[in-house]
Amino acid sequence: MHMPTCPQRRHLEARYEPTNSFSFLVIISILLQQWHDRITPEMAVYAVKSIRDLLFMGIELLTENTMIQVISSLEHNRTPLRDVAEEYLSDANRTFVEFAYIGEDTYQVNTNTVLFLWIFYCFLHGTNGLKVLQKGVRCLTLARALRVITFSITILPNPNPKCNFTGPIDPFNLSPGGACNDLLYSGHVIVYTISALAVTILCASYPCALLRLFIRLFIWIQVIQRMIRAVVEFHHYSVDMFLGLCVTLLIWHADILYYDLPSLPKPLYPHLKALILTHDYNDNGTIDYYVNQLILIYQQFKRQPIKTLKNFLKDRSISLLPQKVHSKQI
Repeated sequence: MHMPTCPQRRHLEARYEPTNSFSFLVIISILLQQWHDRITPEMAVYAVKSIRDLLFMGIELLTENTMIQVISSLEHNRTPLRDVAEEYLSDANRTFVEFAYIGEDTYQVNTNTVLFLWIFYCFLHGTNGLKVLQKGVRCLTLARALRVITFSITILPNPNPKCNFTGPIDPFNLSPGGACNDLLYSGHVIVYTISALAVTILCASYPCALLRLFIRLFIWIQVIQRMIRAVVEFHHYSVDMFLGLCVTLLIWHADILYYDLPSLPKPLYPHLKALILTHDYNDNGTIDYYVNQLILIYQQFKRQPIKTLKNFLKDRSISLLPQKVHSKQI
């Protein structure tokens, strides 16, 4: 029996066309055009300086993480030093210990959450908040860089004798388990202090003096609570926490933090409008009108927050004061 023959299939070889360099040039040209149309020179300078400071902070944190593991892997006497402050805090009455654990399950959060809340709180306060945030980034970088020097030149045994780092050393391991000798001074208290300073400065614009006092007492009491907990839980010696607080406060007032500090251009609104909208977009002044209304509401809320909120909850509207605020002022 003769089987019918199928027509021979023609298999085409895969073809790899060479990359068209012209398409890359077109993409680059489009990106440059968008940059020219949307990013003003002032905003570009601010972005470059901000990226520079963040890059320095990233290099410092990577170096610090490496040195923590290197120092913790060196041979040393592991007998804990006597901490007189810890003995006093952990006395029979344990009054300070009980104070330190107030709010543990409610308002006390971990260090990563503190960092997030610090950044978020600064963003909520606009240009002033961003200035405080930029200064805080520099303070954090310098304080932690000095910390690397102090715990590297003198190795202190961990307050917990069972702490033992076994490696391996991995610079990109952001939470090396068992790293024991990054003690003098505490990196956690740097974060707590900078966050408390930011809240203390930014809440100064709040209209109610009692509210300002409450916020400042609340945030600094939390700093003290966290310092006590770190000592009584044998994460740090008391000298680590005390020096970390003092060094951070001193660096915060150093003139070097203001050198070439990134600052948002003023007025800010035209730069943001150019970033969001294209030049050929014509809204007939609608956006400017609504921005002016929001500014009026914000200013009225700053002067009389309770009255403004009551009026809004009652009438679902806010009667704006008869004053003119131009968007070019922000």
